[in-house]
Amino acid sequence: MSARRLSRRSILRAARYALLIALAIAFLMPLLVALNASLKPPSEISASMSLPSQLYLDNYVEGWERIGRGVLNSFMITVPAVVLSVFVGCLAAYPLSQLKIPGGRAVYMILLAGMLVPYQAVQIPLFLIMRNLGLYNTIPGMWLVHTAYAIPFCTFFMRNFFITVPRSMFEAAQLDGCGPAGYFFKILLPASISGIAALSIVQSRSIWNDLFFGLTITNNVRTNPAPVALYSMIGGMDVDEGPVMAATIISILPMMIAFLLFQKAFTRGLLGGSSK
Repeated sequence: MSARRLSRRSILRAARYALLIALAIAFLMPLLVALNASLKPPSEISASMSLPSQLYLDNYVEGWERIGRGVLNSFMITVPAVVLSVFVGCLAAYPLSQLKIPGGRAVYMILLAGMLVPYQAVQIPLFLIMRNLGLYNTIPGMWLVHTAYAIPFCTFFMRNFFITVPRSMFEAAQLDGCGPAGYFFKILLPASISGIAALSIVQSRSIWNDLFFGLTITNNVRTNPAPVALYSMIGGMDVDEGPVMAATIISILPMMIAFLLFQKAFTRGLLGGSSK
């Protein structure tokens, strides 16, 4: 009986692994197709399912020449915008989760409503505001836009994380002479590192892959982020598939590396609060 049960468990485990492998292959298939096409010479691009007869790295050289400046711009946009948006989200989530303030729930609902406003509804006002502020076609302008539009989500994310921290920690800190600001910087933020790391990864992916604001707020290669530079490669009638695929791999590689490096912190932040 025990041997039969063990055999059944082994079969179920093997079936689960087979299903997971199949799902992983299906998820990675577009990336594998793009990688395969990026390594082919122009004469072999039409044979989409065949492997390249030789590694044709000129596609990556041309792809980097076309979007290299955009990748550097994306770094200059993403890193400060993530830091600002996560910090502002933490500041907004702190009183909504740890302090009893009048109308706090109404403020929280208003912030959540900001997540429901489509970007297209404010495209023209956003363009006019940024132009009047002198921030149109500038990297700091992109910081401001991404930070402003990330406040509802960052507040929602960190408020749900902060609320798992027992209020008794705040009361004990007050008894020890620690004020609200000291509690926030010395206790709450260090206790919420996993949540901050998870939010930072989510924000990094969102800002790095943004095309809409890049098209709205920037208009030349000096400030265009990588998605806009990549979009310009497929905007004409004649598209070079090899360099486009190579540029696509180049543009997604930084986010893939960041996720692989911080995936444990990302998982901990999504699955558990700091009190756990």
